[in-house]
Amino acid sequence: MFIRFARGAEVYALIAAALNGTIGPLTRVGLGYGLTPTSVAFWKCFGAFVVIASYCCARRTLRDQTVRLASRWPVFALLALLGIFCLYAFETWAFAEASIPLVSFLTYAAGGVTIVLSTLVLKEQITRRKVAAFGSIVTGVALICLFEGGVTGSYLGVALALCGGLGYALFIFLSKLWNVGSGLPQLTWLFGFGSFYLLLLSLHQGFAVPVGWAWVILSALILLPTIGGFYFTTLAISHGEASKVQIIETSDPLFATLFAFACFGDMLGGFGALGAVCIVAGLLMTIVPRRIGDLVTSDQG
Repeated sequence: MFIRFARGAEVYALIAAALNGTIGPLTRVGLGYGLTPTSVAFWKCFGAFVVIASYCCARRTLRDQTVRLASRWPVFALLALLGIFCLYAFETWAFAEASIPLVSFLTYAAGGVTIVLSTLVLKEQITRRKVAAFGSIVTGVALICLFEGGVTGSYLGVALALCGGLGYALFIFLSKLWNVGSGLPQLTWLFGFGSFYLLLLSLHQGFAVPVGWAWVILSALILLPTIGGFYFTTLAISHGEASKVQIIETSDPLFATLFAFACFGDMLGGFGALGAVCIVAGLLMTIVPRRIGDLVTSDQG
């Protein structure tokens, strides 16, 4: 029973959330080495594209799969605009305007859009557990934003985080709607278009080539949240419900807060901790029903 659960979409989404939780701390370190938000966004995306495209070219099966996806380039172009450009450009910029926990929570708070659209368009069932999970998450976000004095940020940082989260929410929904699938060939197209969009932004704001230790930070960003995060996210979307993937990936801020505390000493106060508990409760309410489903025959939610 546990093995069956551990191979499910929920675990793929949770792994993606853990990997994405490294974005904030690594980005902050990168900014300390002279990188700009725009250069971080471009180079981590372009680096991921080079790594994955090179690997696919070296493997005949993956190369053929990548070529066959060419007919769907408009789909990948739009998904890259939403899931990569919006998320990378706005979220990375937001990290320069607000604290890591605040940006992480707000980015995924916008994920409610995925749940609504998945219900209305994909006809995914709304259970009491899903409603309770989403309500718990919203409550946690409210506690963080309204009462947590230790989490700081400008209105610009808040707006940027929400815009990035909205783009990512639409990316998850449309990936499921259009049955994009998962794998390195799909990521090649996504990162290719994403690199193009971010290059235009980088050229507009001043293109710069990183030097020294900045490349070490960028390498970590390329391998962990960029390649790893998107790989497991697309895998989760292919094998599960878009609404569940979105709810589970809301745990990203918990990992981001943990990493931020370990690296910089950033921590939540009393209300922030209570908000984090609410987020965890919502996460558990999303995951646990599947495990219970192996033991009972009727839906209790």
